[in-house]
Amino acid sequence: MNRPKIRVLIVDHGSVSRNSLIRQLEINNNIEVVGQAVHREQAATLVQKMAPQLLLLTLGAPGPENVETVETIMATCAIPIMVMRYYSDAQWDAEFITRGALAVVSNQGDSVLATKALHRQVEMLVGVKVIRHIQGLRHSPEVQPDSVQACGFDDAYHREWPYVLAIACSTGGPQALSKLLQALPGDFPCPIIIAQHIADGFAKSMVEWLDSVTGLVVQLAQENDVLCAGHVYILPPEHHLVVKKYHRLAAIPRKASDVYHPSCNLLLESVAEVYGEKSVGLIMTGMGSDGCHGIEAIYKKGGKTLAQDEGSSVVFGMNKFAIDKNIIHKILPLEKLAGTLLSMARLGASEGKQP
Repeated sequence: MNRPKIRVLIVDHGSVSRNSLIRQLEINNNIEVVGQAVHREQAATLVQKMAPQLLLLTLGAPGPENVETVETIMATCAIPIMVMRYYSDAQWDAEFITRGALAVVSNQGDSVLATKALHRQVEMLVGVKVIRHIQGLRHSPEVQPDSVQACGFDDAYHREWPYVLAIACSTGGPQALSKLLQALPGDFPCPIIIAQHIADGFAKSMVEWLDSVTGLVVQLAQENDVLCAGHVYILPPEHHLVVKKYHRLAAIPRKASDVYHPSCNLLLESVAEVYGEKSVGLIMTGMGSDGCHGIEAIYKKGGKTLAQDEGSSVVFGMNKFAIDKNIIHKILPLEKLAGTLLSMARLGASEGKQP
């Protein structure tokens, strides 16, 4: 029996390649473009009328009106949204995610590989549970360097943290991270270091957004930063960062051949090496296998390893690789991760107990 086709609505903001995109999508017999719109009011009407399973917003140029389209649709009806831009500027990517879009991708043309990748993205995003965004986060204040609470060297060196938490994530990560960080208290007694695969230039906006939704201090990680409890360090994609002795971060230049940036493996491996039994690795939603070697290093050093479960993941990829290798102590849905991390902090991750 043939399975129902995936119903896609295209909202085109000047991409000039709409017909080509429709043909590219419908090469896959399981995908059907059920409607097209050119502005957000028309899109909202067609979502109600055509009941698509995915909205594909195509953009010819950057601008705030594109963000307003995502915000309008997500405020009136919940639907998975994928943003496809036909330009290289990633300035607005964070805004799309904060307003409810599941993914922002660059158009890669119509080659066989690009077409297969597009079909996979559509199939992965369809069926993801989304909620209405009644009000988007607007004009979140810029984080000023002097507003970040810095730790002194001696304070960081002598502090006895329960553990150091390293998180690896990719596709679907920003939304998952926002929920996780919102659920952790501002006085969380451990440092948190996050390697989230993102495009160059996107990290600063993501830091500002995450800092606005949590009581923790969220900052863009830099060379020579000293780790502090209650602080969240978001690694930039322009280079890799690892932890060295005395709780300091060190930069590693990015190579042209590097597929993932920032590297989850390099971060987790360094945390395992420096903190051993006091290291905790969490691998979350994401495509690919980056982070699997790193979390295995934590496991082998006696640290604790957690993974987000399939049901709450946008993409069950990175976490699946780690789970399949039997190096994960506990597999949890997103809504239970914060509680588990808090319990581990109270017990002390170095006690040798399973999380």
